[in-house]
Amino acid sequence: MKRAIKYSIIVCLASWIFAAFMIFGLGIKNISDNPMRYTICASLYMLFPMLCAIALQIVTCRKKHVRVSLRETGLLRFKIKWSWLVAWILPIIIVLLTMFVNLLLPNCEFNTDMSSLIPVDSVPEEQKEMLSMFLNPTFMIVITIISGLFAGITINALFAFGEEYGWRNYLVDALREKKFAFASIFIGVVWGIWHFPLILLGHNYPQHNVAGVFMMVIFCVLLSFVETYFVLKAKSVYPAAIFHGTINAIAGLNVIMIKGGSDLLNGISGLSGFIAVAIIILLIFCYDRFVSKDDIFCKTIGEVLGDVER
Repeated sequence: MKRAIKYSIIVCLASWIFAAFMIFGLGIKNISDNPMRYTICASLYMLFPMLCAIALQIVTCRKKHVRVSLRETGLLRFKIKWSWLVAWILPIIIVLLTMFVNLLLPNCEFNTDMSSLIPVDSVPEEQKEMLSMFLNPTFMIVITIISGLFAGITINALFAFGEEYGWRNYLVDALREKKFAFASIFIGVVWGIWHFPLILLGHNYPQHNVAGVFMMVIFCVLLSFVETYFVLKAKSVYPAAIFHGTINAIAGLNVIMIKGGSDLLNGISGLSGFIAVAIIILLIFCYDRFVSKDDIFCKTIGEVLGDVER
C-alpha cells in the first residue's frame, strides 16, 4: 500500500508541475486559447503515469542491486485473448447506451441537424448534395464508430498506454493485497484527481470546470472497475489501453448527436454516462459471478494474478 501511495503522490506532483508549465509557461489558460498546443501538451501529459512508474522501477531495482526489468509486474505480456476484443467493442456499447440514457433526461433531444458542424451556406451549390449525405445522422454515427475503432487500437491506444502503464500496470501490482473493489476505487480516485488541471482548463466540462473536477473523479472510479476487470481477466494491461483509447476516440459522438442538457448531464463523462457505465459494471459483475464464475470482484488482486510470472 505504501508503494501505491508513494507512486500516486509522485505522479500527481510531476504531472501538475508540467501542467503549471502549460498554464504559466506556454500561456494555455483555456483549451480554446490554442487547441492545437493544448492537444500536444495534453498528449504529453498522458505519458507521465508511465514515466513516473518506470522511474520508480529503476530506482527500486538499483537499491536492490538487481537487473532492471520493466516487465516485473507480469502484466506486460502480449498474449491476445477474447477479452481484448471485448475491450475494443465495449466502448461502442457504452457510448450508444449513454446516448439512449441521455435522451431520457430533461431538455435533451436527438440532433438531426448536422449542418451546425459545417456552414453549408459557404459550400458551393454543386457540392451541397454530396455534403448532405455526409451530414446524415446515421452516416455520422457509423463513420465516427469506424474511425474510432481504428484510432482506438492505434494512436489512441499508444497514448492511453502511457496512462495505463501507471494505473493498471504499476498501481494494480502495488495493490496486490487489496480486494478488487478497493483497488478499483483507489486507482479511480487517483486517476480522477490527476486530471484536475486539465479539467480546470475546460477539458470534458467546459461549462462547469470546477464541478467537473469532482465529476471526473466519479467518472474515473466507474471506468476503473471496467478497465481493472479487463486487466485481471486478461492478466495483461493492453486491453485497458485499447478500451481507454477507443472510448476516447468515440466519446465525442454524444456531443454531436445530443442537443440540450449540459456537460454535467451529457456524454460519457456526464450523468448519462455514469448511469450507462454503472449498468455495464452490473452486467460484468453478473457475468463474473454467475457465468465465468471467476469471482474476480470478490478476490484480492494477488489471488487473481497469482500465476502471472514476475
